[in-house]
Amino acid sequence: MIKENNNELQAYSVGDVAEFLQVSPRTIYKHLSDGVLKGFKAGNKWRFTYAAVNDYIIKLEKKANNDVKRED
Repeated sequence: MIKENNNELQAYSVGDVAEFLQVSPRTIYKHLSDGVLKGFKAGNKWRFTYAAVNDYIIKLEKKANNDVKRED
């Protein structure tokens, strides 16, 4: 499980990130292919640093804020 005070060098799996964000693993793979989420391959599995997940959350927040502003 991802925690805020974790070591930034720890690597998280697709499942870890999906569970933390309460989305499906498919969503994580889609955002990987779109370049919204940055990760790296360890063997044949994708892994993510805490910093990459944090950056991803910030991008999602900015997008949500822009979407709200357009509705006003």
